[in-house]
Amino acid sequence: HAISVGHVDLVWSLDFDESKIRGHCSLDIQSKINGLKEVVLDTRDLDISKCAVGGFECSFKLSPDTEQFGSALKIMLPKPIKKGTRIKVLVSYATSPGSTALQWLSPQQTAGGNHPYVFSQCQAIHARSMLPCVDAPGHKATYTAAVTAPAWATVLMSALEAKPSVGSGEASKTYFWTQPVACSSYLIAIAVGEMEAREISPRCRIWSEPSNVDAAAFEFSQTEDFLKAAESLAGPYRWTRYDLLCLPPSFPYGGMENPCLTFVTPTLLAGDKSLADVVAHEIAHSWTGNLVTNATWTHFWLNEGWTRWFELSIMAKIQGDDRYFDLRASLGYEGLKGDVARFLEAGEGHLTPLVPQLEGIDPDDAFSSVPYERGMNLLFLLERRVGKPEFQAFFRKYVETFAASTVTSAKFVDFFKKHFEAAGKGDLIEGVDWAGWLLKEGMPPEDPKYDLSLLKPVTELTDFVLRGGLEGNSASTAPHDFNAWPSLQQQLFLQAVLDAVEGGQSLSLLTLGTMDSLYRLTERKNSEIRFKWCKLSLLCGSPQILKTVSEFLVSQGRMKFVRPLYRSLMEAGRAGLPGASELAVGTFAANRLSYHPICRKMVASDLDRALKESHQANQLQLQEEPQAVPADVVAPRAVAVFAAGVGFGAALALALLRAEGEARAQRAGQGTRQTAEPIF
Repeated sequence: HAISVGHVDLVWSLDFDESKIRGHCSLDIQSKINGLKEVVLDTRDLDISKCAVGGFECSFKLSPDTEQFGSALKIMLPKPIKKGTRIKVLVSYATSPGSTALQWLSPQQTAGGNHPYVFSQCQAIHARSMLPCVDAPGHKATYTAAVTAPAWATVLMSALEAKPSVGSGEASKTYFWTQPVACSSYLIAIAVGEMEAREISPRCRIWSEPSNVDAAAFEFSQTEDFLKAAESLAGPYRWTRYDLLCLPPSFPYGGMENPCLTFVTPTLLAGDKSLADVVAHEIAHSWTGNLVTNATWTHFWLNEGWTRWFELSIMAKIQGDDRYFDLRASLGYEGLKGDVARFLEAGEGHLTPLVPQLEGIDPDDAFSSVPYERGMNLLFLLERRVGKPEFQAFFRKYVETFAASTVTSAKFVDFFKKHFEAAGKGDLIEGVDWAGWLLKEGMPPEDPKYDLSLLKPVTELTDFVLRGGLEGNSASTAPHDFNAWPSLQQQLFLQAVLDAVEGGQSLSLLTLGTMDSLYRLTERKNSEIRFKWCKLSLLCGSPQILKTVSEFLVSQGRMKFVRPLYRSLMEAGRAGLPGASELAVGTFAANRLSYHPICRKMVASDLDRALKESHQANQLQLQEEPQAVPADVVAPRAVAVFAAGVGFGAALALALLRAEGEARAQRAGQGTRQTAEPIF
């Protein structure tokens, strides 16, 4: 870029009727070259009405739109300016209802059902559909905002309250925000809806819809403890406040580390604080990601790998046992194996190194556990090489050195080598396969050596179940009580059984049913356990799980769960589970508009790929066994699955609409006690 942006000022008005934000964006810009003739900003689907420089209106044009990156907004300067010259550029505009950064929810899509709701998700390159900006992580700016919304609504942003809100008559209210710490554009965030807050410490509060706020305050009551543990490792927290907003279920991620206001999914509300470690991850981002930021999305692992390592370090400190670091890391490593295998099978091995080539690729299409788990395991290897105290001291110096700036993989490697060579410990890091870790496709060049002594009971119960120990009358002889374990061990057990079955180990439907009877897995509120149980049941071909899977897919939009479950349904259908593929297509057809735009795009891509693979498999079967499948059946088969799924989806959508209508009527005091017809 030929410019840098020092500050952004936003003046917005929310229009829930048209699902738009209207207003203007003012940018303080400095030229980085001599003879700058135009300012170029990133946009996507913005309706630009006026541009001005220094208070004077000027001409502008938008480049042709591209699917991945939107349109470049080119603002013509009155005359060329010199390097170092500062100007103020103002853009008046409105967002579109299809903005990929914003999800507008109807009252029926909220917990309260009384008012609409909107929230943003700008990572990786969606800020451009909310404001004209330099939408790259290597460019940081401070920002201020004045946001006008209906009087019933609360406006929250990834910033500090600048001054109390001001009413604009009875119909609206204006909120004022300031973010004095420079941050990347993907960290600008907003949420507007009916909300309440609960204080949990002088610098932490929990926000949510009124019906969920107490449950969220209970679930995340350890936030201050996590924050203090993080400060003991990385130094003082620099963002003043750390608030949490528990969003409606369609939020596509577990959490989003927006400065001062982390967004979290309600799928973390397990009722026992067992999934609150996601908050530790988002807190860690306050240093690794928000403060020290990857220069480009190619180096995303420097955000997520470091944050995953930091999160595990926080949790080990909270629990007082370093073995919990290894235990949690081992669970993540199994997820890495699955993602790498999927990429390689799809011919996308180029997305498996830590430094993938993303030229011309939407970063969303490359999203996986690779930067998280492969990145964390590189840091884990380095920690084991140099020693834990020395590595933690290096981590603190790394944060202090690169705070408020950006870093590349080459810069990190150089800084690491020089740090330990200067300390006379260069011999400890000799032989690290940097190229293998950073650039080689597939799994990392070294498998981690975890201390899994805490895993012994899990392994023993896994072996007992896989050899049929739960069949017949021998269930009482199980070596351990699954129900007495904490959530982490339960997840590890289900993952171990799932890995074994994926590896070819058989598991009978009788054993599966006994597991459900003993452990009540289908009824579990814990989303991680429910997810693994659904995947295992589909893999084993259990028809009883289909209703549970569909309900889970409809109840939330977290991509960690939604994408794999849709893929598992399609795979189960190909493996012979009747109705599974049709259920996948139908559930998505009926509910796609309830998903966040990012999630909707990725699931649609997954289903499209699965249908094509099914068609290709049918053609291959015809070539190998000409008599097995009539030629006139092969081509329409994938189409038939799609058509049947869409038909099911239409019926499901009508049933859901009936249920929503009756719920609205009951809230209005006009409904009866009748219920909608059964969907299944």
